[in-house]
Amino acid sequence: MKIVTFINMNLGFNSGQARQFFLYGVIGCTSAFIDFLLFTLMYRLFEMNKYLANGISVHTGIAISFILNRKFNFKKNDRILYRAISFYLTGLFGLALSQGLLWFGGILLLPVLMVKLASIFIVGVIQFTINKLVTFNN
Repeated sequence: MKIVTFINMNLGFNSGQARQFFLYGVIGCTSAFIDFLLFTLMYRLFEMNKYLANGISVHTGIAISFILNRKFNFKKNDRILYRAISFYLTGLFGLALSQGLLWFGGILLLPVLMVKLASIFIVGVIQFTINKLVTFNN
């Protein structure tokens, strides 16, 4: 409850919006963990190409995140196809951004897993904004 109060005070959210932001973060962390775990297994254990592994892990994260956000966070049971397409397109935008960050990290010779982890946080903030304003707006 203290976290929700902190979000209310510092971000100007009402209590419902703060709850959504908090749950989006929890669901996002769950999805990101699954994304990162799958990526790591495919890249390290199975020596899969990093871009292919990233594509598969991100698609899995998008699907899990949509299902959980629709059902438990935004509680939207209408316009499911529209919401799924909007969420998925937002996710694909995030995938493109994530791929770009992996590519740029490679140019800078940064460790792949460090870049992947950083990209999850950067992409997550952008996707929350889009999904809050577009996908689950009404």
